[in-house]
Amino acid sequence: MHFFGHEEINLLEAAQDGKLEFIQQQLASLASKQLQEACKKSDYYGRNALHYVKKYFIQAAYRGHYEVVEYFLNLQCLDLNSTDKQGNSALMLVCVRGYNQDFDESVEQSDHTDCDFRKYKIAKMLLQRGASLQHYLKDHINNPLHWACYFGDLKLAQLLLYYNPELMLRKNDRHQFPIDIALTNGKDPECQKQVVKYLIVKFLAHFLNSEQQIIQLQELNKDLDFGDRDIMSDHRYNCQKMDRKIYESVGLNYLFWASVLGDEDLVIPFLKQQFSAFAPSYKGRNAVHAATYQGHEKLVQLFFEQGYSENKKIPSKKLVNLMTIEKPQTALHIAVEQRHENIVNYLIKLGADHNIYNFRNQAAFASSRSARIKELRQTLLQTEKNLIRSGYKYVLVGTNMSANLVKQQLNNIKEKVIGGKFKAVPLKSYNESCMYYIIKVQNQLKNEVAHKEKMMIYNFTQGIICPFNKDKAYMYENFHHYHDQQIILTLLYDEFNLDQFMHDQLLLDHFPLHDEEEKKLIYNQWKCEKWDLLKEPLSLYQNRCRTPSAIKAYFGSEGGFFFVFLSFFTTWLFLPAIPGIMLGVYIYSTNRFDTLFVPIYTIALAVWATIFFEFWKRKQSETMFQFDMHVETEQKKKIQSFQGQFWIDDVTHKIEIQYSKRDKWKYYKTSFPLVLLAVIMIAGEQIAYQYIISLQNRTTNYTIICSIGLGISIKITNEIFNYFAKLSMKYENHQYQNELEDVYIIKVFSFTFLNSFVRLFYKSIINPDSDELNIMSITLTIVWAIVHLTRFTIIPLIKHQIRSYFLNTEYQQYMLKKWKKTYVSQVASVLENNTENQVNKSFDRSSMSGKRFLKTVEQNRIMMPTPNHIDQFTYFIIQFCMVTMFSASSQLIPVAILLFNIFTIDSLLYAYITFVKRPIAEAKRSIGLWNDILLIVGYIGTVINCLTIYQANQDQLNNLIGGQDSHTNEETFALRNFLLLIAAEHIVIGLKFLIEQVIPDEPVWVTKMMQRQEYLYEQMLNKIYDSNDSSQKSKHD
Repeated sequence: MHFFGHEEINLLEAAQDGKLEFIQQQLASLASKQLQEACKKSDYYGRNALHYVKKYFIQAAYRGHYEVVEYFLNLQCLDLNSTDKQGNSALMLVCVRGYNQDFDESVEQSDHTDCDFRKYKIAKMLLQRGASLQHYLKDHINNPLHWACYFGDLKLAQLLLYYNPELMLRKNDRHQFPIDIALTNGKDPECQKQVVKYLIVKFLAHFLNSEQQIIQLQELNKDLDFGDRDIMSDHRYNCQKMDRKIYESVGLNYLFWASVLGDEDLVIPFLKQQFSAFAPSYKGRNAVHAATYQGHEKLVQLFFEQGYSENKKIPSKKLVNLMTIEKPQTALHIAVEQRHENIVNYLIKLGADHNIYNFRNQAAFASSRSARIKELRQTLLQTEKNLIRSGYKYVLVGTNMSANLVKQQLNNIKEKVIGGKFKAVPLKSYNESCMYYIIKVQNQLKNEVAHKEKMMIYNFTQGIICPFNKDKAYMYENFHHYHDQQIILTLLYDEFNLDQFMHDQLLLDHFPLHDEEEKKLIYNQWKCEKWDLLKEPLSLYQNRCRTPSAIKAYFGSEGGFFFVFLSFFTTWLFLPAIPGIMLGVYIYSTNRFDTLFVPIYTIALAVWATIFFEFWKRKQSETMFQFDMHVETEQKKKIQSFQGQFWIDDVTHKIEIQYSKRDKWKYYKTSFPLVLLAVIMIAGEQIAYQYIISLQNRTTNYTIICSIGLGISIKITNEIFNYFAKLSMKYENHQYQNELEDVYIIKVFSFTFLNSFVRLFYKSIINPDSDELNIMSITLTIVWAIVHLTRFTIIPLIKHQIRSYFLNTEYQQYMLKKWKKTYVSQVASVLENNTENQVNKSFDRSSMSGKRFLKTVEQNRIMMPTPNHIDQFTYFIIQFCMVTMFSASSQLIPVAILLFNIFTIDSLLYAYITFVKRPIAEAKRSIGLWNDILLIVGYIGTVINCLTIYQANQDQLNNLIGGQDSHTNEETFALRNFLLLIAAEHIVIGLKFLIEQVIPDEPVWVTKMMQRQEYLYEQMLNKIYDSNDSSQKSKHD
């Protein structure tokens, strides 16, 4: 825009370029009033000429031309505190240096210094001429001191604090004080530390009246000329005794940063004022965590031994195990991660618990790759010698006939990899029925494989999950169980196909060994967090419970997702259960079965089902992020029995084995007999039930007995159908395992759904009978819960106990025979070959630990297979359907399912910990097809609820809408009720779509964290690229 129509260059452009002579020439000919009008004109952003003289000199705006600024101020025609459309005053623009996208971070240090001096001069002049800081004395904004700290500008920070120290007490919208952003990465660390130190000294002097810091502050300010020596000469005049209740969080934050600097002279005044070093402050961390991270050993000792703290009554063992709130971890985790050995030693002596899991689901010492830390662990803890912990944690089970072939394959792997880093020790079973091959991969080989496969490992120095780099292994956390298993399987699959060997019966089984200590830790952690975990799904805050992640880390993501879904579903059952109890009590106390609350409760259940599913999608995305599955890809596992034909792929133009056209007809061929079988079983079952129940008068007790029989019969027919469905899978010739599972899920769930609810549909819609529907629905719910608990917990437990009894008896007899020496010598060879840990070298050949290891392998083999998650999900989604569709007929259904599920979670986790074989961990990003099934049954439930109200609850519906009188026939009311329910059904389904749009599938914090990780990963790649490019240039030169 142009201030003057007769000029080509306007005043704003001249101000940007610092053309003082041109500005003077243009303004000299103007009268005073014309001058004021010209200077007040602004551009599109609402900035006048004064705003445009503050930007960094190499940019198009905010040039920092001191003389031009002074000239405009001398004109006395501008409001110093006026703001642009973004609310920024001239003083704020000086401190910000312009917006981040305009600021050039590549400018040399000397230029930064010159810019800081220009900024200081301009800001000082503005403040002296009357610019106000009062507008910024409020929270939820970045005030000028925030920006001065962000850029590490000490002189500007001193200037601002001189004019108004209250700025240091204000937080921005991210709850950050100015000091919290003073050590931002990417700036000069020395300048930033000077700013932090100055702010702490200023805080202690101005708000705490610390004598030493008052003297120190005067010393720091002696070289500055603020133009008012009287105020600075007696700093105590401005000091005010701080109200600790109001400024508690401020003082704790400043204590945190004083601990980061490691300056005892700055820390002790806070301790004297009773600021606790153990209270959470910056991002949920305390001063002990800060000092530990920086390696300030003397400061850590001071916190636990000093006499200023109010925490004398709290045992030091409890204090030393305090965890950070954001990214939970103890001081011991931090010390181990940063390899501060002296602090680790000190914390262990204080009673630090090394078994606590951090936010990465690792115990303190398990997260470290340092050999010295591992040696320190052994020295401090005197842990028992453990072959599994030393790396022998995967077992192949082969037949005696295939022993030579398997050994040859394993020897081939040994020859390919680094010498001695891959170990496979053969051991005979105690009854000589099979051969065990105990696999171990040492760390150096793990690093090689992880680097080659680009495994995604957490980089704790960058705070992101990124491809592993063996050259910078010290920057990455130690491998989890999932990574260990994937590394072993990668080495094995490179040489021979395990699936093919299993298919050909050359191998009988392969599985990871259980770690008894870790299993106990997981179960104890579950008992501590059980009720918090059940309350968590109803909270709007980020999940802080670590049990699901610990289950995932040990049992794999599929097991982790299953337990998360089960606990989430159980918690959400409280919402229909509590009003259901109240409604049931009201009905039975008043004996009013036609109450109008029943239809309302039924429609509310349909809405509950929708909200549950939407919040489950949010929980699923949160769980995927916490399980680190957002960086993993689900692998398609091929089925070895697949028979296909060679085809040229249309996309890749590569030869691949694909389905033949005949295979597509196999789906129809197998579906027809299965459908026929389903019709016969369901029809026969219902006819038999109808015949039996008609034999006597339908009393309550007789109906309950018949319903129990029907419930057991449904479970039996479900198992029969599942057996034939599995047979059909073999005939259908599927290529991938996940594809096979999806087809199997559709078949099994479809039949189970129809078989479970056909009688209930009949009694609610076709032949309405509210009394029988009430009895039958609650009876079936209880019977199915008992059968499920018996099948998946009680019967496997009994089987395992019997197997364990015979194993213990036979193994004890075996160890007394002459083969004892041979067997123990085999174990000794395993131990003596272990050069990675000095602990195992001195293992006694006749030690009890050796015997326990041999027995552990046998016990792991006889454990029960991992429960089929398809059967588990089928049952729990049938529960969901029962709650959604039939809770109105029996209000006790949600309560019964809730109580059984609480007990089921405990029993299933106990089963996994006690007698279930450890599964092979695989990458799973969600519960897969079950999400679609939940969506479908939600819509079905809405329709069924409306039909149930119409058919079986006409009296309640009439009370809700309006009762019938003698002048109106029943058909008129039935038609009215039907039309109103159709409208209600459409409203509920419309509400479903509305809820789906309103509730995002991903929590905001997950979105931000993933965007942050993507940004950091991109920055890391850019640094690697720049370093490689510079190295190549240097070689070329």
